[in-house]
Amino acid sequence: MLYHVDMKKMFATVLLLACGVCVANSDEFVPDFDAMKVLRCEFVETIYNQDGSEVSQSDLFRIYSLEEEYKRIYLRREPISEVSYFEADKIMFRHQSMTDDYISISNAIINRQTGEYTSTSQMTYDNPVFGVRTAKAIGTCRALN
Repeated sequence: MLYHVDMKKMFATVLLLACGVCVANSDEFVPDFDAMKVLRCEFVETIYNQDGSEVSQSDLFRIYSLEEEYKRIYLRREPISEVSYFEADKIMFRHQSMTDDYISISNAIINRQTGEYTSTSQMTYDNPVFGVRTAKAIGTCRALN
């Protein structure tokens, strides 16, 4: 049995569906980075072997954008999805990053009252010779705006 398809009705239905998708996507959240408070956190990170011996020490910094209203934090413009605490006294979060050599998972705390930055990290290397290393960082954060 053949069904007669009214092409005008079908076109109108497809057009309405497409417009509905456009309207639904227009409500997506777009962060306003220009309005956010920006912190520059400078710290010394020490990396340790599995036996606890020191591998290296580096001076590093990170730029964080804070979206107070929604209690979100961004590393530059990359959202940090695992924020466990975001209040006036401190921010606690977990961040995962990858390099060519390893995957790092860091647990960081920014004390907003004192400006202190602390973190502990675990780095799992691609090369089994390096195994899993840990790192500790201590530093300070200051507002850039």
